[in-house]
Amino acid sequence: MSITLNLNVLIAQWEQAHPGQKLTLRRLSGLVGVNKNTLGRLRSGTAERIDLTTLDTLCRFFDCTPNDLLPYSKEGRGITGPERRDTMKDKLVRDVMHRKVISCRVDTPLKEAAVMLDSEKINALVVVDESGDLCGVVSQSDLVKVCEQDWEGLAAEDVMTPDVVTIVADIPVLAAVELMLDNQIHRVVIIQGGLAPRRPVGVLSMTDVVREMAV
Repeated sequence: MSITLNLNVLIAQWEQAHPGQKLTLRRLSGLVGVNKNTLGRLRSGTAERIDLTTLDTLCRFFDCTPNDLLPYSKEGRGITGPERRDTMKDKLVRDVMHRKVISCRVDTPLKEAAVMLDSEKINALVVVDESGDLCGVVSQSDLVKVCEQDWEGLAAEDVMTPDVVTIVADIPVLAAVELMLDNQIHRVVIIQGGLAPRRPVGVLSMTDVVREMAV
């Protein structure tokens, strides 16, 4: 199924907010740095994919969320049902991600973090602060790196990776896969966005993608 972005409405809203100015695809292309032909395919529904950079650029320009942009059928209704799930290229992150966020606090002792990783049979824990906002990720590799030290006196924040790659749930899975490959990582954290921009709501890992391919 091809991707159609809700560009016409957003362009109309932009023109309404900027009286006397016309936002053609050529002008939009120049303003956001996205190829005009690409924009045309996304508007007409003939594009087979959209990369994460393009999606982020358009969201920034129109000051909107992916929910405002992402795919609309030719009939004009949002595509959120089973029709999106026919093939991998049509799936969104929300279709594949783990919705159960297994997390620990920044002050969780590494011993406790190790027990959680082992008991849950997972490779990494999401690390949050006292408000539940994302602070980092602590993985098996992070623990193994300090196993020769006095690690029992350490907490999750001492070994976690603080620079976590995050995405929202309403982007194509293939865009998320491309992001993981480009950054040489095995997982991305799904955040709520909006009024809670750092609140984790899920995790998408390479394992999740492979599991989906095996179905």
